[in-house]
Amino acid sequence: MPSPTGHTHSESALDIPSLSRTLLYVGRALRLRCPNCGKGKVITGWTKVRDRCSVCGLRFARGEGEYFYAGAIFVNIIIAELLFAFGFGGALILMWPNVPWDAVTYVGAALMLLLPALLLPVVKVLWLAFDMLMRPVTPAELDPNAPPPAPPPRPRPHA
Repeated sequence: MPSPTGHTHSESALDIPSLSRTLLYVGRALRLRCPNCGKGKVITGWTKVRDRCSVCGLRFARGEGEYFYAGAIFVNIIIAELLFAFGFGGALILMWPNVPWDAVTYVGAALMLLLPALLLPVVKVLWLAFDMLMRPVTPAELDPNAPPPAPPPRPRPHA
């Protein structure tokens, strides 16, 4: 069944996305726009995710509710560390053998603190886009009157 944006909904819980749909969602996410429609803003302020898209009505907190973006934080740290590692390696290669070690140390420390903070808004929207690629949007997620998903049950302590 096509959604308001023309995408078809899969009957399975897991869908293998096409390359064109992947590039479309990633492009929208890099612009910090709703991966579903490409028009609504996802982020308000620096890192706060809106509840819904103002254009298509997509609920941005999918799945586990308050824990949905925990994976984005993990991926954010990995991306920041990889960027730092490649940048550090490239800088060493370009400056070898006269490496200004003091400058490398201070710039490296500053980058390790700044990169995760600078990347977090983009990574949160990319996380949402990749989740939508793996678990396509359902009509209930586009319905503004639908209740949010129930949080997962918390384990009860044993007496």
